[in-house]
Amino acid sequence: MEQNSNLNGKAIASFIVSCVALLSGCCVWYIAVVCGVVAIVLGILALREGGHRQQDLAIAGIVVGATGLAVGIVAAVLYIMLFSASGDGSYTPKDTSDTVLMAVRGLAGFFR
Repeated sequence: MEQNSNLNGKAIASFIVSCVALLSGCCVWYIAVVCGVVAIVLGILALREGGHRQQDLAIAGIVVGATGLAVGIVAAVLYIMLFSASGDGSYTPKDTSDTVLMAVRGLAGFFR
């Protein structure tokens, strides 16, 4: 009984890179964005090769990579919103709705 162990390297790489993208999405958003794009491209290339051996792994890499990319984009938008409003730190709220944003900025400054 002989097994054909032709592994689709692009599918495996797509899944591994997509896992890195998803895990680094909240902490290091720029790595998540780059790894998410790479995972999607590798997954599409693995599907186009025509080998059905690891087609499900390539699809999983695309889906998890897209999720990691989305998490990275959301983290980038939140990072830009939190750290670009006031340069000198002398922000005073104009009404009560701004106090929540000020509290979130203070919490983000605590973790720096």
